[in-house]
Amino acid sequence: MKETLSKVLALVRNELWETPLLCTITPADADDVLRVAHELNVGGMAANAIIRNHIPVGDDGAMRAWGIQQKHLRDNKAMNAELVVFTNFLEHRSLPYYIMKGQTYAALYPHPLTRSAGDIDFYCQPDAYQRAQQTIEEKLGINMVHNKSEIHDNFKIEGFEFEMHSGLTCLSYPKHQRYWDSLVASELSRSPYTIDINGKAIVALPPTLNVLYVFAHIMEHFVEKILMLKQLCDWAVLLHAYRDQIDRDTLTTHLSRLGLLKAYRAMGAWLVQELGLPEDDFPLALTSSDYRWVPRLSDDFLYWIERRRQMQKIKGPAASLRHSLRTAGIVARQSFRFFWLAPMEMLWRIPDMTVWSLRKRFSGV
Repeated sequence: MKETLSKVLALVRNELWETPLLCTITPADADDVLRVAHELNVGGMAANAIIRNHIPVGDDGAMRAWGIQQKHLRDNKAMNAELVVFTNFLEHRSLPYYIMKGQTYAALYPHPLTRSAGDIDFYCQPDAYQRAQQTIEEKLGINMVHNKSEIHDNFKIEGFEFEMHSGLTCLSYPKHQRYWDSLVASELSRSPYTIDINGKAIVALPPTLNVLYVFAHIMEHFVEKILMLKQLCDWAVLLHAYRDQIDRDTLTTHLSRLGLLKAYRAMGAWLVQELGLPEDDFPLALTSSDYRWVPRLSDDFLYWIERRRQMQKIKGPAASLRHSLRTAGIVARQSFRFFWLAPMEMLWRIPDMTVWSLRKRFSGV
């Protein structure tokens, strides 16, 4: 598995930075490499790298890579078109929004259409949230799935999944959450920042806030869910694209106040050493102490692959309970192994999750 993961990383590095492929992928390897890439949500990138580099993976491997590549091209084109239609709908009704993640990240990739497309996430600030929610439901004739335990509501439009967020992220330590909420309100009070998608200016999160947000989201998955390689690629791509726009001193201050500075540097060292991010693109100075975390972080990908496979097997009447127990196990393991990267967040994660579980159980969802 380690060798297969190493080959996936080599393909991804080639996609992101055009670094030479210093590994051999044979026809016998291709199936495993593409499967693991899919499990880490970078299947389109791996397939595209195989095709672009004319890697001799045999007829079956080439056909599978081509099929994966073409599916990603179709999915991203459809998602981009839907995003333009939806944001036009919001703007024509004077409903303020911020598109998060997704296609606003894909647009910054060297090969935007090979990033694995997901859903459309958007944030509405508190003073506009209810009005936007009611308008979307009434005008589009849909009902959102309200979940009192989450900070977003879900709905579908013609097969596309949407998440409407009332908050950007949830931090465990209450003091950190208060600082985060204040930070978001301050950052979004400035002139809108836009990203071009299909010739349309899409309102997105501004650079410094975005490279904070993407990491906060990574930490959430790292501690209690399943971390995908795609999420780390997103972070690396943002850091590279915004390297001249990020306010590095402000970023450092925010990370310190949020208790995430050490984690940001340690995972940043992994981006540089394993994902190939140019060290000059990383906004903070990295030390030997940061790089010491890299082997432990690398080992985690084998853990994530196994956890993902186990989660997919959980079915039947007791699935919810078993899923909760698995999640509790992930939290306990990650908190123990990586406690010193973000002590207060790790310390508060378990009681915070307990409250979340109770809300979910009694919310009727």
